[in-house]
Amino acid sequence: MSHEIIVPSFERSDERGMFQEVLNDGRWEALIRGRMKPGAVMGNHYHKHTVIFFYLTAGSAAIKTAHVETGETDEFQLKSGEGAILRTNESHAIRFLKESEFIMLKSQKYDSDDPDTYRFPIED
Repeated sequence: MSHEIIVPSFERSDERGMFQEVLNDGRWEALIRGRMKPGAVMGNHYHKHTVIFFYLTAGSAAIKTAHVETGETDEFQLKSGEGAILRTNESHAIRFLKESEFIMLKSQKYDSDDPDTYRFPIED
């Protein structure tokens, strides 16, 4: 299971500023943004129904994944302006290497009655 690192497919810079088309695929119900400190780990769980697009707007992170059914693993790093799709049944742990800001798109919004989050640690 090798993850594709996603970079903007279109960028326009002019006297007004900058515009990027970061992702042009998928159906998303939730947008999350956050800021994490160096060394912080987010995740160590998987989702049975929710697909995630994780994108760093600033900073860097190391990501480990493990498919809970096949055991297939992957490790990769993202830097500012890069993202990756995290699929269903794929436990993920995101370790932030420096102060970082991110956005996440989720295919399903969070529901406290059915959170679709299953603990599966792969990173300390």
